[in-house]
Amino acid sequence: MAVIVLPFVFFEEQIEALVNSAIGAHPSESILAALIGGALTLDVVLPVPSSLVNTLAGVSLGFVVGTLVCWAGMTLGCLFGYWIGATGGTALIRRLMGEAELARAESLAVCRGGSALVVMRAAPVLAEASVIAAGAARYPLRPFILLTSLANLGIGAAYAGIGAYAWSTNSFLVAFAGAVGIPILAYAGMRAISRLNGIAIGALPADPDSPIEPQACEFVVPYSYPVVFTRGLFDSANPSLVDALASGSADKAKCVVLVDDGVARADPELERRLSVYFSAHADWITLLEAPWRVPGGEAIKHGFDHIPDLYRLLIRHGVDRHSYVIAIGGGAVLDAVGFAAATAHRGIRHIRIPTTVLSQNDSGVGVKNAVNFDGVKNYVGTFAPPMAVLNDFEFLDKLPRRERIAGIAEAIKVALIRDRGFFLWLEKHAEALSRFEPRAEEHMIRRSAELHLRQIARGGDPFESGSARPLDFGHWSAHKLEAITQHEVRHGEAVAIGIALDARYSVSTGLLPAGEDQRIAELLDRIGLPTWHPALEEQGEDGAPLLLQGMREFQEHLGGALTVTLLKEIGVGIEVHEMDEARVLDAISWLKARSAAA
Repeated sequence: MAVIVLPFVFFEEQIEALVNSAIGAHPSESILAALIGGALTLDVVLPVPSSLVNTLAGVSLGFVVGTLVCWAGMTLGCLFGYWIGATGGTALIRRLMGEAELARAESLAVCRGGSALVVMRAAPVLAEASVIAAGAARYPLRPFILLTSLANLGIGAAYAGIGAYAWSTNSFLVAFAGAVGIPILAYAGMRAISRLNGIAIGALPADPDSPIEPQACEFVVPYSYPVVFTRGLFDSANPSLVDALASGSADKAKCVVLVDDGVARADPELERRLSVYFSAHADWITLLEAPWRVPGGEAIKHGFDHIPDLYRLLIRHGVDRHSYVIAIGGGAVLDAVGFAAATAHRGIRHIRIPTTVLSQNDSGVGVKNAVNFDGVKNYVGTFAPPMAVLNDFEFLDKLPRRERIAGIAEAIKVALIRDRGFFLWLEKHAEALSRFEPRAEEHMIRRSAELHLRQIARGGDPFESGSARPLDFGHWSAHKLEAITQHEVRHGEAVAIGIALDARYSVSTGLLPAGEDQRIAELLDRIGLPTWHPALEEQGEDGAPLLLQGMREFQEHLGGALTVTLLKEIGVGIEVHEMDEARVLDAISWLKARSAAA
């Protein structure tokens, strides 16, 4: 920097005269503006001294016009760089800019996302590297344009203001000092961000024999995905799906659609509507193959029986990390397809379209994917958030009554542990829910989904790295009951029985006031959910109830201490770390007696 600055200190007048003659040689301001804008656009791939060019815009065009020209040129350059990164030009840029600088930009972009993009806009080299890195990582295009445009406007105004002021005071040194000072401030801000995130910006120790200190790799990966509630998702005028696909892709989104075969049979027009929808939005999205049917229910989650077929489908069409896998179906199909998408290419973009009450109000809006293995439910799986969850209430009209009722259990569960007001609403509208009145059903689904999403986003452990699963009230016994009955009992039905069992246990231990267990069981009865099944009493070879094994399996799934959610009061869950087996058996007897008396 001293080599650049010192000549201007000693030869300011001569350099200023040279620049003035160069400016005066241009036939018009429009041509000069075009040259400046073009240079800033091509700064991504050419060694353009952008800080000097920006300042020159203020000197030669004035503050207002100079600002606009700087903004336009830099913004076009950002889009050009994003396009290069998104279309595979990163290898060329690594050679032009250097591996180290692009790696630093990528590290900052991963850790700080939008803030890094803004700060690096004024840092030479890193400004170009950051937008290319954003394109390569497929940073969402709309926020990318918004952030870089605003940053470019501020930077352009700063440079043009300095240039215009330097021209009015007849001091080219002021202009050059501004051209150097702004990048210095940008680098200082970038280093401050890097220190906050533990990213090493400096060089390695010069002495190769110096002790190697342990390095901490700390980073934050932001997740954000829309959860949409709509009707007529595949009507051509409904923008929900095309918006979700186009928002994450700079090019036409390539898609593979997998449909639950039960959904396809119940809705013979579904595949035709899908084809018409993709044709209507062909400028933005493309369907690589006619929708592919997959088995519904637990059949698709039976070990790895169907996963290799899904992989082969993706390989056949060259589906990559910038393409989309769209799953349409119930929770089991979303689980299995999500698992295949999350493990193919280490993660392909996945969009969920839940078609059952249970998947719309609970499982489909979360971040888990899994298949069963050797009889253990969800033994093999991943935490991989979807790109979007699109809930179409019209799918519910095709559900059998049993399936539609079963999904309400998850809403009762989350109300019991998180929202007393919602539980009171469920009590008030139990009959309306049992009749599937649209307004009641849709409110139930929306509120349940909202409470589940709040726990995932704000509960502090979205990927369940601890020993607790706070949303799994009633689930330790439900999972085992499903396995004992070989899934003859639906998941929602098993959860309803598990809710009644744990409510009774909560009362027997003094956690929940007496009578609240009966109140909860009566709500389940009014909606049409079961509270008893003979398999609760089924015994193993050792004579012990098989259901009690579910407690140990529940603990083994996460490791650590046993953690089970019970009820302190309606709307308030509490975690306990031991369960008295005798009290569990008493609770089973209570449920059996209630069933016999009904």
